[in-house]
Amino acid sequence: MYSVMTEPHARARHATEYQRLKVWFARRLHELGLDEVAPHDPLDPFHPYNQAFDPLIKEAERLWRQNHQYWPSPLQLTHAFFQMSDPIKAEHLTA
Repeated sequence: MYSVMTEPHARARHATEYQRLKVWFARRLHELGLDEVAPHDPLDPFHPYNQAFDPLIKEAERLWRQNHQYWPSPLQLTHAFFQMSDPIKAEHLTA
């Protein structure tokens, strides 16, 4: 189960988890050489950056489950992959 669902009031924990996910995705994208990809059409399903989305999301979820015995929400994973702001806010808690 997602930690944001099982422990909705553990906001500091969720923020820390999210930062760790962002760092993990940044590292993996760098390892794959995708952090320096030229601007591209975000809707192009054949672009390497977009092709990496599904496999990296699954890899992150699998590793997180192995190490923590629960998994991040799909919203957390997606936002972390795209290096967006933390989707789990104190005033707007969503999974």
